[in-house]
Amino acid sequence: MKQLQTWPEFETDMKFAMLLVADGMMNMLGSGKRARKAAEAFLGIPLPQTVSGFLVSEATDQWGQDPAGFLSSLDIRDTHFHGTVRRAYTLLTDLRPIHEVSYQDERDEAVDWIGYFLTLVPTDSYGTGDDFSSLVQDPSRPLPLLHRSACAYLSLIEFVHQALGSHPSWGESSDKIVFNAEDLALLGDVDIRSVRNAMGPTGSKPIRSFKALPSDADDERAYADPVDAIEWLSGRRGFRCGRLDAEWVNSEIPKTGSIEALGALVGMMFWLNGSTTEAMAGQLGWDIARARDWTRGRGIDAYNARSVAAAAGIDPESYSLQIANLTKKEN
Repeated sequence: MKQLQTWPEFETDMKFAMLLVADGMMNMLGSGKRARKAAEAFLGIPLPQTVSGFLVSEATDQWGQDPAGFLSSLDIRDTHFHGTVRRAYTLLTDLRPIHEVSYQDERDEAVDWIGYFLTLVPTDSYGTGDDFSSLVQDPSRPLPLLHRSACAYLSLIEFVHQALGSHPSWGESSDKIVFNAEDLALLGDVDIRSVRNAMGPTGSKPIRSFKALPSDADDERAYADPVDAIEWLSGRRGFRCGRLDAEWVNSEIPKTGSIEALGALVGMMFWLNGSTTEAMAGQLGWDIARARDWTRGRGIDAYNARSVAAAAGIDPESYSLQIANLTKKEN
């Protein structure tokens, strides 16, 4: 996962964002008591009597008498803005076990709100000549980076959740629209060019790519096969995620109706828990190609399922039984 900035840097940028919104509000209301009261209510502090002009200037060296003191006087901890950013930050720094993350709740109650708030912040403080666009538009700044990284991480979490208990046709195109190159660059903490070099539509590269629509010709709009992508991420030093818990996987195996998903789940027990396909092959005494085929749902049988499950740390009895059941249905 791409390294986030420190929490104080997030708080600083949130405060600047709120000052910019307050300036815009005051500009719309015009000079006078109403504008001043609105800004004080919004920021939660009485404005200094010396304020004459733009609030954001009070927090910079341009006009402010005590820039650091003014910025530190802002207490935004009880705001919805602060709460959503803190929740998303905690999601990416605590890295709870995957089954403990409610991906839709995290989107609804934190990440999507951040995206919305970023659209509300003016990119300049009219009249000062300063450009604050990087605050909300520069992908390397705290708030945009947090929003993009959290979106990518929740896509990973959702894919794992939906593999468990999946329907028989799991793995069709709609299930595969998960990651683009930018997502994988953030998750693996690598340059996006490294991701694009690893992607290709023919299967000759580590990550198979495809278009969501035939008309999508731009390489940046290519999607990565998610199983290929997670396997590839497992070999990146910068990739970190919450643990995939064996007990949770075991509870869902009898509900999983896709052999392809059952194969991928074994792979993910290695890839998401700090190991690789090479380690899987080594434990089973197989060559790497055979191990990789299993994780793609190829060459799966109930006889070998026990040893595969044992290597992955999941219940051999439940795993082999479900594969036997699904194999009978196919025949």
